[in-house]
Amino acid sequence: MSFFFKFITITLLLFYFNSCSNSKEKSRNNKIEKIKIPKKITYLFVTQPSCPSCDKLEENMNLPKPKELLSRYFVVKKIYLGEPIPNGLIEPNCTPTVYFLGYNNKVLLEPMIGEKTEKSLIKFLEDALSKFKATYHIDLVKKYNKEHNITTK
Repeated sequence: MSFFFKFITITLLLFYFNSCSNSKEKSRNNKIEKIKIPKKITYLFVTQPSCPSCDKLEENMNLPKPKELLSRYFVVKKIYLGEPIPNGLIEPNCTPTVYFLGYNNKVLLEPMIGEKTEKSLIKFLEDALSKFKATYHIDLVKKYNKEHNITTK
């Protein structure tokens, strides 16, 4: 009879330890945050009234090539100097300042500070797209082209 009790005890202990390890594993998996990769890069534009450099940057943002890039791959958010900015960002000390943000307002690229020519603005936009691809392993350009049936050479 004692063999039967030992067998039952060992079986119950094995069942108990197996149950505990599975519940720990499940709770560990629940704690892992599944990030929601943004569909576009946030282009956070910090400006202020009567700022000639801000106005010039905005003009350059509306030129054909930058405008196309911004409309396809970026969400442009405009705020004024002094308004709250997302946590974790370094406060701007001049305008214009542009932050390129990904998931949970994480900085993808160094802030773009000051007035930019069309060429340098495009360079920043392309750098942000490259950094997004490196960070999230998603090529927004290829994704956009695929969704809109655009073939490239």
